[in-house]
Amino acid sequence: MMNNSNSQIKFFKKNGYLIVKNIIKKKEVKILKTKLEALEKKNFSKKIRGTYEPGVKKSLIHDLHKKKEFNKIIINKTYTRICNQLLNSEESITWNCKSNLKKKWHGSAEYYHQDYEYWKSYSFSNSNMLSCMIFVDDHSHENGGLWVFPKSHYKLHKHEKFLNINSLQKNLITTRVLDKLSKKNKPKKLNEKAGSCIFFHCKLVHGSAHNISSKDRRIILTQVADLKSYKKVDKLNVDTQNSNKRKIYEKKILKERLKKIV
Repeated sequence: MMNNSNSQIKFFKKNGYLIVKNIIKKKEVKILKTKLEALEKKNFSKKIRGTYEPGVKKSLIHDLHKKKEFNKIIINKTYTRICNQLLNSEESITWNCKSNLKKKWHGSAEYYHQDYEYWKSYSFSNSNMLSCMIFVDDHSHENGGLWVFPKSHYKLHKHEKFLNINSLQKNLITTRVLDKLSKKNKPKKLNEKAGSCIFFHCKLVHGSAHNISSKDRRIILTQVADLKSYKKVDKLNVDTQNSNKRKIYEKKILKERLKKIV
């Protein structure tokens, strides 16, 4: 989007996001595609809830930050420099990395939300954190691309719980809140080429539609924090607690639905 670092930081602080084009070279994008395709074909017998969808055998790949072949390409000098600058940090950490494989014809929607709604239980000292979405395929509304609400990152908005297409408990921002946000700043749809990246604040409101096109919409999503802040996080313990809480909600809602059917 911009070349001058000060302009980038100023734009990010004001709007809550920053788009950087060609952060991954074309040759490296091809490598990422090949590696993701190999992981898609792997372990189909292990159907982990939330990693597949109706009509899609594999919709989500976890823990890519633990794979050296991905880190070597993704966490490059430009990526690291931008993360540090946007966080105003001497050293940052990519503490999670996953790939959302929004497949052609069937890839499901992601309701509007803020990532910090999920992260706040991890005991981060503040919300100075990023999500970074690297586009593996050309990315637009046509194939279920991301929409963002500029300037929506200044506060944490109220979320409601719901069950998604896999009966997993997720969070969404209500229509009433979205209407208010839209009156101030209309949501923006992204139209970007493969290899580019959007860096966005963990409280930026964002979401995406179903992919009912003939084009895949694969992305690699990294989650970044200041290293000092992350050292205080007990992620494994919190993940277990959150998972148990969500399962209680999921069972409750499903039981209520079953009663209505009977």
